[in-house]
Amino acid sequence: MSLYFEVHLVGEEFLPATGPVLLAPVHRSRWDPFMLYVLAHKRLLRFMASKDEFVGLQGWLMRRLGAFPVNTQRPSADMIRHCLELLSSQEVLVVFPEGNLYYYAPNEVHPLKPGVAWLALNCQRELPDLHLPVVPVRFVYADRVLGFRSRADIVVQKPLLVKEYLDLPPKEGLRRLTADLQQALGDVVNETPSLETFPQKR
Repeated sequence: MSLYFEVHLVGEEFLPATGPVLLAPVHRSRWDPFMLYVLAHKRLLRFMASKDEFVGLQGWLMRRLGAFPVNTQRPSADMIRHCLELLSSQEVLVVFPEGNLYYYAPNEVHPLKPGVAWLALNCQRELPDLHLPVVPVRFVYADRVLGFRSRADIVVQKPLLVKEYLDLPPKEGLRRLTADLQQALGDVVNETPSLETFPQKR
């Protein structure tokens, strides 16, 4: 990845080298999971992904990258249990909080649903001895369609410590964590389903 693209890491010190992590990146390209491996170095990433994506060669590759399928419309108790197992094993769980791929301009974010915050808070309650951080990640791509030597900035934001939100009333903690994560992921909230105004490669 670093040879094919011009990759720059910003704030990589915010990603813990050990311990459980809930990594929450924006989703701007099919290259995003590969970019995260540039950031994570030798840590195995476990991606939560829609079961509809696990088809053919793509599904095979996704599993090799560390992805596991979930029903995003009806999350099951098994899904929660699997997330708890991953975090209790000190692994990195990756969830794209926007829930879809959006071709937005850099530093824009789609309005977040409370799913990631809900998952983080529930996992922290079930694993009270662990210090679980939610680590927001922005991708700032110079080109709408990434090509050879396209510049890609991977910007890691300051972790949000989930335990701090457990001191709030449940609904307020959920709302606050969702709002803080959204603010960390983008400076501008964009409600357009898909934007094609991304800067084009010159």
